[in-house]
Amino acid sequence: MNFFYGQTYHRMARLDEAISSFENFIATGSKRTIEYELALKYLNQCQYAQQLMSEPVPVVVENIGREINSRFDDYAPSVTSDGKTLIFTSRRSDTEGGEIDESSDYKFFEDIYISQWDEKLGEWSDAESLPGNVNTKKYDAVLSVAPDGNQMFIYKNDDRLAGDIFMSQRNKKTGDWYAPEKLDKPINTSYYEGSVSITADGGSLYFISERTGGVGRGDIYRSQKDKKGDWDKPKNLGRIINTSDDEKFVFIHPNGKTLYFSSKGHQTMGGYDIFKSELINGDWGTPVNLGYPINTVNEESTFSLTADNSKLFVAAEYEDSNGERDIYVADVSNYALISSGYDNGTFVSIVGDVTIDGSLAKKATVKFFNAKSDRFVGEAVTNKEGRCRINLTGNEEYRVEIVHKGSTNIVMVDAKRIEGSDNVLKFDWKF
Repeated sequence: MNFFYGQTYHRMARLDEAISSFENFIATGSKRTIEYELALKYLNQCQYAQQLMSEPVPVVVENIGREINSRFDDYAPSVTSDGKTLIFTSRRSDTEGGEIDESSDYKFFEDIYISQWDEKLGEWSDAESLPGNVNTKKYDAVLSVAPDGNQMFIYKNDDRLAGDIFMSQRNKKTGDWYAPEKLDKPINTSYYEGSVSITADGGSLYFISERTGGVGRGDIYRSQKDKKGDWDKPKNLGRIINTSDDEKFVFIHPNGKTLYFSSKGHQTMGGYDIFKSELINGDWGTPVNLGYPINTVNEESTFSLTADNSKLFVAAEYEDSNGERDIYVADVSNYALISSGYDNGTFVSIVGDVTIDGSLAKKATVKFFNAKSDRFVGEAVTNKEGRCRINLTGNEEYRVEIVHKGSTNIVMVDAKRIEGSDNVLKFDWKF
């Protein structure tokens, strides 16, 4: 009963009651059960949610309106880089064929819809079914639209598919979309593939796959076009980005080096949260939770960002939703983590050399905590030269805890970014 109440209060954001329920369960439950491990995880999420909700980030989140949203599920918003065309998925009653999936959840099948921004009226046009030959009587969902708005990736799933990625081109004269074609191997496999995002130059494709050999369940992979114009063998982004749990959605910014993704394996408030990372000097930065009120105790897993970093479109179940999931627009122009650094980025690369009595400290664990909130943000281990490297958000102060053979040393690091430099900050840490 305590476990059930804890889950319920957690989803209702009644966090004090959720924490009390989970603590009561942990105090009396068997440590050998799966529920016991989950209760520890959920308790940690509740405490983290309390911390983030006490420090809301400077964004304004608004329901995008009834021109887009219905009383049904509306999600997977994808916006062109200029912010003027919005394509999304809905399970409303006027889908192609108007049929209900009686073999599953008794909801209407998915269709793809489109809306245009009207500059004169300052509002979105009423959403319409995507023109052309994309929507069918079954499941058709948008994964992403290319930055220029002329190419779209689509998810299809039926009794013949495990869940695959398709691609459709837009007829530039008529505005209609051609029938989608399935991407060949090595992108699609016999395993689930879903969520995909392409760079503005069309040269790199980031996508989610549950293929074997990954870090966890759903992982993020990257494939690049070869000289023939074919996609090469996808590479897993590795353990900095992927976790032993599930990464669900991926979005590569048009600048080609800023990655946003949805995960429930990194530290979340509950369920899936949205994270940011940057590619700096060839390595990905430690993912950063975008914070509250973008992320909540519920699921935030499909989103899109304009190229100027000013507006984030996200599907969520916030308090003022019209029905089930709704699409919201967040003004993030005053949120430096997102709005700044289009060209130069917001991360820094911290390189630390650790010595003890003049000798190299091999295999020392170096943990980084945000000095203001004392939140753990990442860790690294020194190599045989006593050096460690980690990419973290810049313009922050960190408390660094260095542990080696039972000894601990604490130092402070001011990670200020210097515009125009490579932003590699080097430090010598001595015991």
